[in-house]
Amino acid sequence: MISRLATNVLWFIPLALQAVLVIVMSFRGLARKYPFFFGYNLLLPARDVALFYLPYASPRYSFVYWWGDAAAILLSLGVIVETIWHLIEPYAFLRTAFKVFWMFGICAAVAAVAILHWSQGRSGDQIIESILLFERSARFLQVCLLIVVIGLISRLGLTWRSLSVGITAGFGIYAALDLTLLELRGNLHLISDSTFVLLRSAAYNLAIVIWGFYFLRPWRANPVQRLPTTDVDNWNDALTDRLNRWYQR
Repeated sequence: MISRLATNVLWFIPLALQAVLVIVMSFRGLARKYPFFFGYNLLLPARDVALFYLPYASPRYSFVYWWGDAAAILLSLGVIVETIWHLIEPYAFLRTAFKVFWMFGICAAVAAVAILHWSQGRSGDQIIESILLFERSARFLQVCLLIVVIGLISRLGLTWRSLSVGITAGFGIYAALDLTLLELRGNLHLISDSTFVLLRSAAYNLAIVIWGFYFLRPWRANPVQRLPTTDVDNWNDALTDRLNRWYQR
């Protein structure tokens, strides 16, 4: 009874919070800034609502669940790309490296779609294994991105109040917990299937709470108390002196 109640609560909380996130992002104009993240938060609740009205273990339920999961994986890869772009956008030297990463990401996404399309003629278990493989690969990338952001947050002048950092933190923490739970259940056999489902759902709830903390907090404009003082005369004299030296060469 308690397990059933916990499952229902852990199912409803992200459903409600993600619906609120979609509304808030729409009103604040953030859907244009983070289109993949917006689509991710729109897709997952829609899929869960559709699954709620489908008979469990039916072919339609399995189709909606697994192909919805595949679409969520592709969107999460898009989230990785767009968060990286927002983090490095002020730095020209990093944008070049990002273009290389972007081309690599496009190739990987095309390959993923091609493999999933090719797997339509294969058995159901093989299709599920392919989707799970891509999911774990995406989780690994999310953990790596979080580690890189933590390592570079001071060097790049980032702050923990940044929305891109919040998105990265939510995905990265959830991905790390998810991979750990998969290892504990699949290889070490230390937790049961029911415990795995509850803990995995709790980990996803934690990610939603992190995103809610970043996106649902009130926006406060920081008023400028005073402008920085600058000695315009000295700057003008120094620039004039440099120009005169350059013309005298």
